[in-house]
Amino acid sequence: MNPLSFAYKNFSKKFSFYALYLFSVSLVIMIFFSFTSFSMNHVMLEKISENGRVESMCNTISVFLMVFVVFYMSYSNRFFLKQRTKELGIYALLGCRKSVILQMLAFENLFICGFALVIGLVLGAAAHKGIVFGISALLGLSIDTAKIPFFQPSAVRKTVLFVFLVIFILVLSNGRFLLKISLMGLIRFEKKAEKKLAPRKLPALLGLIVILSGYGLALDIVRGTKSVWFSIGFYVVGMLTMMLIIIGTVFFISSFLPYAVGKRRKNKKAFYTGTRIITTPNFIYRIRTNARTLIMLTLLSAAALTISSVMALTLYYPVAAVSRMAPSELECRIENDQQTEEIKLTVGKYADMKDISFIRTDFYKITSSADGLPMEYHVNTAKGDSENEKLVRTPGFECISYTDYLALLNAQGKHRIAGQLTGLQEKECILVKYQPNQDGSDEKGSVYPVVIGENTLSLIVKETTLNNPVSFANSVGTLIVSDAVYSMLQKEYTPETSIFSINGHAIKDNEPLYAELKELLHDSPYLQGSSHRIHEIFSLSSSTFLLIGFLVILFFIAVGSILYFNNISTAADSKADYEMLWKMGYSGKALRKIIRKQVFPFFMIPFAFGLLDCLFATLVFKTGLMQNLLGSNPAQFLPTLLAILLTAFLYLLYYLLTIHTCYTLIPHVRAVYCDDTRHNRKART
Repeated sequence: MNPLSFAYKNFSKKFSFYALYLFSVSLVIMIFFSFTSFSMNHVMLEKISENGRVESMCNTISVFLMVFVVFYMSYSNRFFLKQRTKELGIYALLGCRKSVILQMLAFENLFICGFALVIGLVLGAAAHKGIVFGISALLGLSIDTAKIPFFQPSAVRKTVLFVFLVIFILVLSNGRFLLKISLMGLIRFEKKAEKKLAPRKLPALLGLIVILSGYGLALDIVRGTKSVWFSIGFYVVGMLTMMLIIIGTVFFISSFLPYAVGKRRKNKKAFYTGTRIITTPNFIYRIRTNARTLIMLTLLSAAALTISSVMALTLYYPVAAVSRMAPSELECRIENDQQTEEIKLTVGKYADMKDISFIRTDFYKITSSADGLPMEYHVNTAKGDSENEKLVRTPGFECISYTDYLALLNAQGKHRIAGQLTGLQEKECILVKYQPNQDGSDEKGSVYPVVIGENTLSLIVKETTLNNPVSFANSVGTLIVSDAVYSMLQKEYTPETSIFSINGHAIKDNEPLYAELKELLHDSPYLQGSSHRIHEIFSLSSSTFLLIGFLVILFFIAVGSILYFNNISTAADSKADYEMLWKMGYSGKALRKIIRKQVFPFFMIPFAFGLLDCLFATLVFKTGLMQNLLGSNPAQFLPTLLAILLTAFLYLLYYLLTIHTCYTLIPHVRAVYCDDTRHNRKART
């Protein structure tokens, strides 16, 4: 027996059997090579890296990628080895030594990984080019992409060496497997499964209680300062919650699900149907014999969903909050009229003055003797970043007129918000909140006595709002008063600060203009800009999220592929059972329905638990670790929804691919399925 010849014939004649393995390995190598090319792209890293931060992240994630690739390819190799153990046993019965069989398997892996390497290098190089182009366009980087080679030589060498190292590991793994197993064990290996886990009442009940306790602890964070997250400590409760959910997931899947389904079997009316009498026992058997795999996939799915959701929220939320942190396209403090004219002249270099709105807003500071004043009244700093951390403000309300407030909202394009305002009576005011109160209350109806000259005036809060007209760098504790009260302030006081707000589509995304104004104002921390802040967020965050994105994609590939392999392995082992059902009178359509009902739970369980874990983890992250600058605005959860929908789409693709492959594995189902497919094609044409 020539091992090389046998390996070549197997690979060429059974290419359809190896197709998905080849495709999935190619995809993994593509991601690995594109990441390696990016991490070795010194031109790109010099543009986006700061103090070696991106390089260190690349080195860390590279280790995770390598471990994952080894794990994934080892699992895939073991799956295909299991599918062929009967064939290998026949070779052994015919007199082939285990060393010859091992050589044949090594050559097969060499063929598969060699083809996958070529495909992965080409696709990975294209993906790397796309990543460089996308980041350059997103951040406005001046990079000549033509100077970046399609194939990074150092990345190619690293990828090729790593793939050959993986092949060597697979050969050692196969050698260890063949050395330990007997001839009869080799022939009967495909019938073996994981050790059965017997469903017992106590572990089943424990699993339900523990996982509900974990979810209950996570939900408790919405109580704010009254919750155990604040009284005990965020990280302590966070670790406890995570452990409860993990332990609860283990017991719930291994014990509660088979126990609950087993109890349902006692309902004879529901159980004795043509489909359930087949699918229910099969589900119990599979969940007991594949519990460890299903638990691993569920936790992996939860991790992938949570990371993708948190990543999307972390990137999107600061961008969405820019409408509050820097509501105007450009904004600064001004000291005199000459400075105002200089700013206008600078803006005029970049845009037609007719398309730009300039609004000067004078803020007057007043104090109050009332008890229980809001946090915004005495907050210490003008904004929370390190650049402006030392700018301490004195307690008080910073007042602007209702007319100026409307003018600013309209200039910023917030016409709908401005249209909903109903005006102010003389003693009414609107309080601009920095963020909603944690207990859900607001200051509506509160009365704040203030001193204006020799008069004491009681201002009534008509409503509170999150629609601040200027950035928090320039005003915290903004109070919108009636025009009558504002006239009184103008007569008694000089302005505390004067803010110059500049808006207009013509100056949007104009970084050169921002840079020139920054120089003109001597790097003033009070210069703010909406487009500049968004550009800054993307510049600081894009590389981090790109690197984490590599890991998330790999998680999804792993979960989907393992589910695919596991289900088609079960379908292949059950050919005789489906043959018997066919002889008993089950139609091809009925058998397809049985296959769908057997496959669906094993996709639904990881997705459903992953979704639950993702929702609770995102709630904890959002409530405990992020400032609530957007209140209850549902738009802030859009990235989480998109991440969930994208994950559901990927699961659906893998599910459809799995049932399609299962149909083709069962002879009678395949014949009917192919006939139906041809009929549907003819009907469409």
